Amino acid sequence: MPGPSAEGLARSRKTLERITGTAFPPSFTDRDALLVGTGRRAPTEAERAALGEKAARLPFPVG
Repeated sequence: MPGPSAEGLARSRKTLERITGTAFPPSFTDRDALLVGTGRRAPTEAERAALGEKAARLPFPVG
């Protein structure tokens, strides 16, 4: 079964960033930004470093 479209992931990322007021670094794929930002998976050490102080706020509340 195919996953979400690239367009859908990009739109969802922008929505998450708008809701949380936090932009993910460009090094994050849209999929990874959504998974990490919503707490569906833990960030890697590299992702945590790229997020800097924002990493302490994970996962971002969206509800």
